[in-house]
Amino acid sequence: MESAATPDRGSAVAVSSDSAGYFARRPMPAFAALIAVNAMWAFQFAGARFATEELGAVLVTLVPLALATLLVAPFAGLNGDLLRPENRTILLDVLLLGTLGVLPAQLCVVLGVQRTLASNASVIALTVPVLTALSASVFLHERMTRLRWLSFAIAILGVCMVSSGDIRQAHLFRIEYVAGNLFVLASCAGSAFNNSYSRRALAHLSPPQVLVWTFVVADLELLLIEVLTDRIGWKQLAHLPPSIWWSLILIAVFSLGLSMLLYFSVIQAVEVMKAAVSVYLLPVFGILFSAILLREKLTFNLVAGGILIFISCFLVTVYEERQRMRGVESSAIL
Repeated sequence: MESAATPDRGSAVAVSSDSAGYFARRPMPAFAALIAVNAMWAFQFAGARFATEELGAVLVTLVPLALATLLVAPFAGLNGDLLRPENRTILLDVLLLGTLGVLPAQLCVVLGVQRTLASNASVIALTVPVLTALSASVFLHERMTRLRWLSFAIAILGVCMVSSGDIRQAHLFRIEYVAGNLFVLASCAGSAFNNSYSRRALAHLSPPQVLVWTFVVADLELLLIEVLTDRIGWKQLAHLPPSIWWSLILIAVFSLGLSMLLYFSVIQAVEVMKAAVSVYLLPVFGILFSAILLREKLTFNLVAGGILIFISCFLVTVYEERQRMRGVESSAIL
């Protein structure tokens, strides 16, 4: 199999490398894109929790995922090439991403927040960047540098300041929260797998194609689960209030659609370990949204911790990349 820039005729599609090329030598836009991605991801937690007041967990997961699939499909240029025998490796990657990445990442977080404290879920979610880095090391053979270790340390310090309230209120080892905590941890593992392993599929498919194909896999699996476990849930859709529909639509458009397309475009050009640090921005945006929507006060810890996390992201996505480009230019001159 050839790279995304030069796919052969037997590959699933002719990959467009425009977005990857744009971010490849532009670290500041990549940094800004990752900030935007995490802001859109942060909305999903509040939106999904709001929707579970009216719908079961499977439908709360399936409806926005199916909407996102339909919204992005016209831009994906799908055809039947993925099903050709010579593309079985790519097809396997898509099936793995849908089953072990998208499905647990989306469904388990909804199941988890229904069964555990919000503070527990927030603390467990802090494992996503570490799990993503480990996954990138295993599946993509990326490595930690001194600067990346430093960036992770700064980010963890910052997120501890931002999430200090959640950490103090968490009860991770109480028996009544074990099931919910395990669901949230499974969601974190699925997110980490999807965030890293998707780069393999992006070597042969464009970001819209990876998103749509993996979402189709998860959609079908969720549909089967819903049919087997909840036969009356569909009737509730006809009676949902507009506020719930808007919540599901916003999740579909921003948290699942636009954010994932942007993230996939960035990791085509930026190593996954660099992008992983940015996930620590999630609690920052989560608290900011609460401050804006619920008029909660911004604390010193939030501001100071947020600044530290932004610095850590800047170090790995901008500073390190500029250092790398200077090294490449110096080698070319020599």
